[in-house]
Formats: sequence, C-alpha cells, structure tokens
Amino acid sequence: MRLKSIIVVGTVLTCSTLLWGCGNGTTNNASQQQNDTVRLESWSDPKRLEASHLEALERMEKDHIHRMVSLSASTDGDKVITTLERSSQKLEEMRPLAEMLQHEGHPALLQRIQDMSGDIQGSKSVVAEMKKLPQDGKIKIQSENSDSLHHISSFRDYRQYMQEKIQTLNKNNTDLH
Repeated sequence: MRLKSIIVVGTVLTCSTLLWGCGNGTTNNASQQQNDTVRLESWSDPKRLEASHLEALERMEKDHIHRMVSLSASTDGDKVITTLERSSQKLEEMRPLAEMLQHEGHPALLQRIQDMSGDIQGSKSVVAEMKKLPQDGKIKIQSENSDSLHHISSFRDYRQYMQEKIQTLNKNNTDLH
C-alpha cells in the first residue's frame, strides 16, 4: 500500500511538472510572438519610430550635458572630451536608422543627428582651445552661483558658453599686455 501511494504521488508530480512545462513554453512562445508584433508595428510606423529616437537623443544630450557641466572643463578636460566622444559614438550608432527614415520621408532624426554632431565637434574644439590657455586663465564651468549654468541644456549651449568665456579670457589677457 505504501509503495502504491509513493508511485501515485510521483506520477501526479511528474504529470504536473510536464503539463506546467508545456504550458509555460506556450506562454513564452506567445510572449515572443507579441514582442515580434510590437517590433513589426514600430517598423511599420516610421513617424513613431523617429519620434521615439528623437526623444532618446534629447535624453542622452541632457544626461551628457549634466555630466559635462558638473565637471571643471579646465581640470577635467579629458573627461569632458570623453563624454563628447561617447555622445558622438551614440549619434553614429543611430545614423543608419536615421538615413533609412530619411529615405522613407522622415528627415528629422538625421537632421538632428547632423546638428548635434556639429555642436559636439565645436565643443571638442573649444575645450581643446581652452586647454591651451595659460594656467591662470582656465575656465571653471562650476561657479559659486550654479544657477547661472541652468541655461546650458544642449551641446550648442555648452559650446557657446565656452566660446564666450574663452573670448573674455583672451580679451582680458590682451588688455593686460
């Protein structure tokens, strides 16, 4: 009797496990089909795909600008350059998709990538120029009044801010001599 009970319990457990495994596999398969459907829908709606990537670009830009503003461009210039290079890399990763979308009649993503690339290259040039300034004339992006930096929200704003500071330093240096 005891042996029969053990066999029955074992059989029930085995069948339950097999049925649960089969059902679980079906659920995973349905989930995978749903993911494929979502992926296909986003490719079939290029305007939505473009909009989501434009949003991703904006988030990336804000994140990278926040990092760069929190650094001192004079003492952390290499970190600023590294952040700018990462930004360039992210843009280049998106470029093939942007070119495909432009071919489909949606040029906004490619245009934004091109604009940001130009601003990033300009920022790299400005930081490199700033590193050549005399030691006492270095620009410290962090200031006592950090509210003055809240207007820097894009690569273009960063580049313009840095260019203005370099011009001011250059003017002050020539006035002193």
